[in-house]
Amino acid sequence: MSRPVGEMRPVDDWVFGQLIEHARPADRQEFEAVNGFTLEIELRRALDLSDKPRAFVVDGRVVAAFGCVRFDDRIGVPWMISTYAVNQHRRAFLRQCLVEVAAMRKRHAALINYTDARYTLALRWMLWMGFDQQEAIPYGVNGELFHPFTMKGELWAQ
Repeated sequence: MSRPVGEMRPVDDWVFGQLIEHARPADRQEFEAVNGFTLEIELRRALDLSDKPRAFVVDGRVVAAFGCVRFDDRIGVPWMISTYAVNQHRRAFLRQCLVEVAAMRKRHAALINYTDARYTLALRWMLWMGFDQQEAIPYGVNGELFHPFTMKGELWAQ
């Protein structure tokens, strides 16, 4: 039996629907805690503001989607949302994460965003990816705690 091979593809309506339907509960909670809007509204906003958001699909199942919103000429705001399929394709997902973050680092001097303090798996992922995390601060619409994270990009010294 061969190992599944994933592919990166643009986020179309089918991918969007799969992300909404199969998002892991912690991903949904994190997206909804920022502004208090539904996952569908927040994800649509993230997709609309991102430069070429893409989805990682394995065996016809959406595993995750990645995007990066340009904050200004130097700073990018990366985001990622995963589905239940990440549990079956963890290694392929982690390999693709490294590729996606490396590409974001090439386009920006710095990457910044916040991670929900309740989402311990995402916090471990951020550290594994090499992001610097700060102490949690109130950030969510209802004062939820989020950890700011940063990573220098390849354009940092320019």
